[in-house]
Amino acid sequence: MKIIKSIGISLLTFVLGLASCEDILTVDSSRYTTVDENTLTSPNDSVSSILGLLSGLQDIGERYILLGEMRADLLDVTDFTSAGIRELSNFTVSDTSVYADSRDYYAIVNNCNYLISRTSDDNSPLKKENALAHAIRAWTYMQIVFNWGKASYFTEPLLSVNDTQKEFPEYTIPELSTALIADLEPLVGADYPNYGTIYEFESSELFFPVEVLLGDLYLWRGASTDDYATAARYYAEYIDRKTLGNRVSTPSAAWEYIYFTSHIESRRNGWSRETVAQTGNSELVTAIQMATDVSEGKVNNLQTNYREFAISKVMEDLWDDQSYVLHYIPATGSASNYFTTGDLRKWANVPGTIRMVNAANESFLFPYLYKIFNAYHFQIYRLGLLYLRYAEAMNRAGYPHIAFAVLKYGLSPLTLADATRIPPDELAAAETLVSVFNTEKFTTAIGVHARGCGDTAYNPYYTIAKEGEILESPDDTIRRVEDLICTELALETSFEGNRFQDLMRFALRRNDPAFLAKQVASKHEDDYNRIYNWLLNKENWYLPHP
Repeated sequence: MKIIKSIGISLLTFVLGLASCEDILTVDSSRYTTVDENTLTSPNDSVSSILGLLSGLQDIGERYILLGEMRADLLDVTDFTSAGIRELSNFTVSDTSVYADSRDYYAIVNNCNYLISRTSDDNSPLKKENALAHAIRAWTYMQIVFNWGKASYFTEPLLSVNDTQKEFPEYTIPELSTALIADLEPLVGADYPNYGTIYEFESSELFFPVEVLLGDLYLWRGASTDDYATAARYYAEYIDRKTLGNRVSTPSAAWEYIYFTSHIESRRNGWSRETVAQTGNSELVTAIQMATDVSEGKVNNLQTNYREFAISKVMEDLWDDQSYVLHYIPATGSASNYFTTGDLRKWANVPGTIRMVNAANESFLFPYLYKIFNAYHFQIYRLGLLYLRYAEAMNRAGYPHIAFAVLKYGLSPLTLADATRIPPDELAAAETLVSVFNTEKFTTAIGVHARGCGDTAYNPYYTIAKEGEILESPDDTIRRVEDLICTELALETSFEGNRFQDLMRFALRRNDPAFLAKQVASKHEDDYNRIYNWLLNKENWYLPHP
């Protein structure tokens, strides 16, 4: 049990204020109302109440990226990295650090609790907002438990000093997952409000789909193969619903010619723009919207802090170690496969450099990180990520060849009909979890690995087992596919805020802290032993409590 003292007086006169005209996501503090005055009984309260919650998410957007990436293995520090961010990377965060402060997260939870408590009646005109508040609360609670290891769980709003002195249960990741599953599953299929366009985003792109949250929760709990199968089902249902049009269009970066002399021309790189939250991104599921100028509201400060970030050698090696294949069919003659090394998502991630000259006329070059410097907003979910989480869930549900097919071939009617790609008995056993992909709109689906490695379906070297190796048991196969998924998560979703949590999830599932410790310590060549030994203790994965 834990007393929520950290929330403090700032939440006692909570209230979902009214949105100002100047910044639609900023609540005008001069127009706050008291708890008793704000009853949320009018449809006019709907937009302002939800915008109040979205404004709270803006306060934690930067931390979502930094906590997920700087503590992991792919993003590194530079000589210009600020002390706070360097402490994240070095696992030396103190309890007085801004990154150890969970109050902004609990403030969002409490605000959601308030809205839910005022709109739970079946006759409430804000029933759709009620469902959305449950989803925002669940996602925020997940961030708390992932970053601090435990979350103080409360579902009623704290509205007085006495309320903040109450004791509440502290839930671990499995315990919180169970509680949130129970909270969200009754809302599957519930409608969310539709506010049209908020600046350039459809309002739906600022919301958290219940199916995706449930997929994550079952994936993290992972108490049985049934949990993983349920996670896969929720991901598949959402991917099917999200995918629009007659055919799937999968973004990729590709070489132009068989001689590998030209790449990343605009017409050969449809991948980069799909990895940041912006208008026209067909991959976008959920974003935290920020202002594009400080005069309009809260902005993404990571864009202008390019001096603080470097690509780790781990990431460089992952990109360079991949094999690229181009399957070429000439007008006459037979098809041929042409090979080169490297994943083109390297160049799509880092298309160039930025030069800075300081006051002493010293010149410095910094990598131009596309996902950070082109992102005014924070992309939380996109389809590429969901495909990989679906593969992760299917693999642990006992369907490793289907999971591998997500990486190499793409789930399409062709793949599902090919017994050399997926064993018929595995396909039959998993039919209800994979059947949504056996439709015409998925005919053009490609493997996630093919987004940067060419015609991966024709690559004889991209296999589950290494050359000459025999995997002796189903568990060996599942473990190997999971390793490939972990690598693909780095190649596809690097710098998007998920990496440390991904490594945590795999290590917890395997009951193997060394899995995470080794991966993260490999970034710290000069401090490997300290970082490795520190992270062998799972308690050190989490931020200190202030």
